Amino acid sequence: MSKQILVLFDLDGTLIDTAPEMHMALNSLLVEQGQKTVSLEHVRPHVSNGVLGIFSVVFDDDPVLEGRRYNRYLELYEDVVGHHASLFDDMDIVLNSIERKNYLWGIVTNKSKKFTEPLLRQLNLSDRLSCLICRDDVNNIKPDPEPLNLALSKLQFNDLDCCYYIGDSRKDIQSARSAGIRSIACSYGYRVNSDNPLSWGAEYCINKPNEIMKIIKC
Repeated sequence: MSKQILVLFDLDGTLIDTAPEMHMALNSLLVEQGQKTVSLEHVRPHVSNGVLGIFSVVFDDDPVLEGRRYNRYLELYEDVVGHHASLFDDMDIVLNSIERKNYLWGIVTNKSKKFTEPLLRQLNLSDRLSCLICRDDVNNIKPDPEPLNLALSKLQFNDLDCCYYIGDSRKDIQSARSAGIRSIACSYGYRVNSDNPLSWGAEYCINKPNEIMKIIKC
C-alpha cells in the first residue's frame, strides 16, 4: 500500500496568479488619488509581500496597516477578487494528478479569509482542497511555522517526510523548514530578479508547476 502524501501550497504566486487583479485594484486607487497608473510588470514582483509590498513601489511615504489608503485598497480589491485571477499554467493538471492518486492537498496562506474564500469559490477550488489555513487562523503568520503546523494538526497528518510545502518566497521555505516538512521553491512566482530561489534553502526548486508531479511522484 502506497504512503499518503500531503501537498500544501502557498496561494498568491504559487497556486494562483492573482497579480492582475491586485494590480487592477492598485491602479483604481491611484486614479482616485490623482496619480499616474503603473504597469503590471512594475507591480508583479512584489505581490507576494501583500498590500504593503505593492504600495512600497508606488508610494513615497510609509503606508501602514489599517491606514486609510490601505483600507481603501482592500475595498477596491474586494470588488475584483477572483474575477481576474487564474491557476498558473498546468497547475490544474498537477491538482488533477494529485487527486487521481488520492493524495491530500491544501492551501496555507498569509492572505485573509475575506479574500481567499471568494477567490477559491470563483475558481471552483473550494470543494477540492482538504485544508485551508489563512492569516485569520493563527497568531503568527509565515515565516513562522504556526500556519503549517495547524494544517498538519487539522488533517492529523504526522508523516512529515510525506508532506510538501510549495512557495514562491523565502518566508514560505523558512516556514516549511521550521515545521520540519519538505520544501519546494518555485521560481515562476512573484519576486525581484535579485532574489534567487536557490538561495532560500529549499529541498527542491522548480521553474514550472508540472515539475511538482515528478517530485511527489504523481
